[in-house]
Amino acid sequence: MFNEELAEIFSELADIEEIEGQKWESLAYRKVSASISGLGEDIREISRRNELRKIDGVGNAIEKKIRQYIEDGRIEAYDNLKKKYPIDFKNLRKLQGMGPKKIAALYTNLGITDIPGLAEAINSHRIAGLPGFGVKTEKNISSALNVLMSAGPTRIPLGKAYGDIMGIKNFLDRSGLFDKVVVAGSTRRMKETIGDVDILATARDWTKAGDALTSSDYVSGIVVRGDSKITVNLKLGITCDLRFIDEGSFGAALQYFTGSKEHNINIRNIAISSGMKLNEYGLYRDHVQVAGKTESEIYQKLGMDYIEPELRENTGEIEAAIKGDLPGIVGYEQIRGDLHVHTKDSDGLNTLDEMITRGKENGLEYMVITNHSEGLKVANGLDDARFREMNQCIEEASSRLAFHALKGVELEILKDGTLDLGRQILEEMDFVLASLHQYISNDESENTSRVLKAIKSGLVNGIAHPTGRIIGKREPYKLNLDRIIEECAINGVFLEINGDPYRSDLPADIVRRAKDSGIMFTLGSDAHNISGLSNIRFATAIARRGWLEGKQVINTLDFNNFKKLISR
Repeated sequence: MFNEELAEIFSELADIEEIEGQKWESLAYRKVSASISGLGEDIREISRRNELRKIDGVGNAIEKKIRQYIEDGRIEAYDNLKKKYPIDFKNLRKLQGMGPKKIAALYTNLGITDIPGLAEAINSHRIAGLPGFGVKTEKNISSALNVLMSAGPTRIPLGKAYGDIMGIKNFLDRSGLFDKVVVAGSTRRMKETIGDVDILATARDWTKAGDALTSSDYVSGIVVRGDSKITVNLKLGITCDLRFIDEGSFGAALQYFTGSKEHNINIRNIAISSGMKLNEYGLYRDHVQVAGKTESEIYQKLGMDYIEPELRENTGEIEAAIKGDLPGIVGYEQIRGDLHVHTKDSDGLNTLDEMITRGKENGLEYMVITNHSEGLKVANGLDDARFREMNQCIEEASSRLAFHALKGVELEILKDGTLDLGRQILEEMDFVLASLHQYISNDESENTSRVLKAIKSGLVNGIAHPTGRIIGKREPYKLNLDRIIEECAINGVFLEINGDPYRSDLPADIVRRAKDSGIMFTLGSDAHNISGLSNIRFATAIARRGWLEGKQVINTLDFNNFKKLISR
């Protein structure tokens, strides 16, 4: 979390400098903010090695600011500017379409500094009359605010919290005070968002073991501490429960605290109908425990196959487990390639070599480099000439680094449904993902026809992040997904499961809806930096939650068979 705190400060500095008209300062702060967010280790460790200058965007002035924050917990320049602009940039920027200058105009004209103030101004219709705003802008801001507020209690995209959660688990494991530490709850089910963290543990000395959690850098405060349960606030912004469990009941507790609630209710009812009782302490018949040490024995005693955590949503998995009809869902270890990767040649932060090197370290056999096409100006999209130069670099790097990097593109579907690049350059690509980013209509048929035209072009391998949603920020596009799935099946076009934490797109329920249509799925990290390559795990989790088997996910193919499949 230290990295994220520092990155947020530089992001706010970038916003303020943009408001002040300092373009180059704003760009510099924006760049270093992104670099720090993408680091694979705590920046304090990098500082201890005197290697801050190796971070992209860090020069003398920014290095001094980083060191000041590490040593003093503050940056003087930031404190001074915040006195002038006492604005909650972090939360206001969560609203779709709210950039720094709009935020500044609302502050200057109406004194709005935060979400409640903005909501009050919208309710009293004070925004439409401001210069440069108008009724349409007020309506758009209101819609964006409704999306944000409808999210309910604080929930965090799994991919944004996962690193810290695993960091807590690893910290507790390394302490030597625990015999067993297991993360349960919605994290274990790999839900797209989480509201809290559940950790179950066994230990010889519960007091000393509990001290390890409360003293960790991940914790901002203790909520309550009892003999067998500790609740703490995490710097992530959510709470964490650590429960100490007896070894003989560990499986029952893990099954119970993994959830989901609906799954557990159904399981308990099955136990009752079988003359037994199931709770977090075990499975009992006539007050005698008949199972509890492991989850597997509980499911077995209830007459069903073991159910993977990702499937436990009470959507037919229990009935399938009783019949022996559960699918052999795709395994995390089966993924051989990443089919959606960006480099700094468009809007990424790392070089081609850096992305390939990290991919190899992560155990990948191949990856597709899919920089944006020229129509997406905001992402520094490439034209034909730049793509040809890029493709030469990919071929050279593949040979030099002994890795299978493939030539690809994330291709804009234009307003009329035509493709952003011509046939000749597209036929030179190994793999083409098409996507909607711009000109989104409120008319379902208009959006759908654009996607269908791309699918039928004969030039596209897959459709990237098909629904277009941004979790907590933008609703899915209005699309006839059944028609899109049908045409993908007819034309042999894949649908992507995008692992970016804020996209998680396709959602698992739509994946499951599409799985029996005959189409195949691609998994992509949508990585824009080396740490983003780990997003492939979240794409795989969605595939598992969508009941996909390995044969339905093309990333499970070895390189030679993958190449054969995508040859057009």
